[in-house]
Amino acid sequence: MKRTFLTRRTFLTMIGILLILSQAAAAEPIDLDQYLSLVVANSRALKLADRDRSMAEARKREATSGALPHIFAEAGYVRNFTDVFMYVDPGALGGEGDSGDAGGGDLSFKINRSNEFTAGAVLNQVIFNPTVIYAIKGAKQYEQLTDFVYDASYQTIITQAKRLFYQGVLFEKVWEVRVSTEDSAHDNYLDVKMKYDSGVVSEFQLLQAEVRWMNAVPDTAKARRDYELVLNNLKTLAGIPVLDDISLVVSMDDYPELPDSLDLDAVLARRPDYNTLLMQEKLNETNIKANKSAYFPTLNGSLFGAYSAQSDEWRLERDNTVWKGSLTLSLPLFLGGSTRARVQQARIGLEKTQLRVAQARDDIYNELANIYLWMKEARGRIGSAEATLRSAERAFSIAETTSRSGMTTQLELKDARLDLDGARLNRYLAIFDYLAAYFEWERATGEVESILPGGD
Repeated sequence: MKRTFLTRRTFLTMIGILLILSQAAAAEPIDLDQYLSLVVANSRALKLADRDRSMAEARKREATSGALPHIFAEAGYVRNFTDVFMYVDPGALGGEGDSGDAGGGDLSFKINRSNEFTAGAVLNQVIFNPTVIYAIKGAKQYEQLTDFVYDASYQTIITQAKRLFYQGVLFEKVWEVRVSTEDSAHDNYLDVKMKYDSGVVSEFQLLQAEVRWMNAVPDTAKARRDYELVLNNLKTLAGIPVLDDISLVVSMDDYPELPDSLDLDAVLARRPDYNTLLMQEKLNETNIKANKSAYFPTLNGSLFGAYSAQSDEWRLERDNTVWKGSLTLSLPLFLGGSTRARVQQARIGLEKTQLRVAQARDDIYNELANIYLWMKEARGRIGSAEATLRSAERAFSIAETTSRSGMTTQLELKDARLDLDGARLNRYLAIFDYLAAYFEWERATGEVESILPGGD
């Protein structure tokens, strides 16, 4: 019964491996550049930031419209069902009036017709209004601010995508190590079983080999689960259907050299989040001037034209054409202190932004120093992990060879395998930590490359 169970288990393991290999063969390969292009094309966060840019452009057009002429036109028709008369005292016209006129009474004149037609247009133009000028300036600055906000969101999302992509590769490597461990334990078990059947080794040694193999099975399953979970998160970020099979094409053996440290001022000039604060500072300064402009007079001009006609028929007759122009000067004398209060609020807003700028400068300097230390430490661990891996590979090879001749116990072989697995995983982890720190360094220095959506 025991031999049948193990044979069946071995058969199921082989079937599972074949299924994994067939799925990998059918999966669509995707490299880092292709993945980042999909992220840029499908990221909802970037789409929201882009809508903010479109909103800022619309606000700029709205502010600009305040300085352009406004033209209104209208036309109307009136149908009079009754006659309207105007009464005039003859005395007012130099006549004798009621007392001197035998007939007496006022004179009456019909002043309307059955049909009245009207049409008119008016043009209003701001000639001088500082509020409009600063509104246009502020709208342009806000548009630049939203561009910086978009760039900051873009760099953050690209950095997150790179890290997630390599995390998927890391977890795939962990899975491969666990599969290799399980296969090695299984092969060792079969070898020990043959020796046990031949009477060369004891049942205790066989049980040790079996336990080592069986303990490796759940570790492999857990590693596969972790890899698939990361892969699902990776697909969601890029807008890839979760049910689609993909394979990540990249080598963890290729990683960039440790970059040189950069001048803080050069970094600040490229940081979109820092430039967002600087633009916010300029926007606050413009807001102060805009509120102060309420103290200044405004001058508006208008041009009015109208046409009217009356007739008892459906004709344009008895018409009049009127053209008028006007200038209006408005001078604020007393506004109850509201303007002063708004200026004070704007100044407080400027002071708060200036404090944020100073704080951001300190935070960025500290961030650069910490990331560089992180990179340097991870880069050093890579070299140490590679040296350890070479020693672990050699030790396991010796332990595996000597175990066949009985010179190495199963416990020693297990320890050698654990050391090898740990060395492999430590190397992959050190490379991942270095890459993650390097991607953060790119973001922190404003050197994230622009990715075209949908590109190859």
